[in-house]
Amino acid sequence: MPLNARDVAHSVFGAYRLARFDPTGLQYLDRTPQGAWQSFYAAVIVLPAWALLLAIRLWDQVQDTSLFQVVTVEAIAYVISWTAFPVLMHSVARMLDRSSRYVDFVCAYNWSSVVQMAVYLPVVVLAATGLLPPALSESLVFAVMLAMLTYQWFVMRTALDVTGVTAAALVLVDLFLSALITDFADGLL
Repeated sequence: MPLNARDVAHSVFGAYRLARFDPTGLQYLDRTPQGAWQSFYAAVIVLPAWALLLAIRLWDQVQDTSLFQVVTVEAIAYVISWTAFPVLMHSVARMLDRSSRYVDFVCAYNWSSVVQMAVYLPVVVLAATGLLPPALSESLVFAVMLAMLTYQWFVMRTALDVTGVTAAALVLVDLFLSALITDFADGLL
């Protein structure tokens, strides 16, 4: 069953609460298997912002590449990027003896992407406009990226109920996997 606006707002509010380092944010998420599947609707919500970020990132790099090729490669990469880490985490959660928290993780991880994009996109767009000096733009983007990694750390630590060190390791694995997918896709262009 598709989500309605109320369900989405409730889930995004839960992700927002998590961004404020409030573990009760999990209570706003539908932490059922169906809720975990529905949390992938966050990918649809984030898609327009992701497309804008992609255009900003690739604008000068793909002038001689057909639009069809760019859209095809990047669309496949987008789907893989939304599914690869949750699929990997299914096995990791079992190895960490946190299988019972896997659904919590998927819900929180996916909905947190909406909050992350709402913060990250305006900063990247501002940096891309050239209105700020390059050093300030780069510092601002870097600071927001660190904040997003900290947010992901809290989401993983809270949703999986793991130690801070374990959560940090999982964030690094997620970052590495995302970079790998992005680099591979960009290499096909």
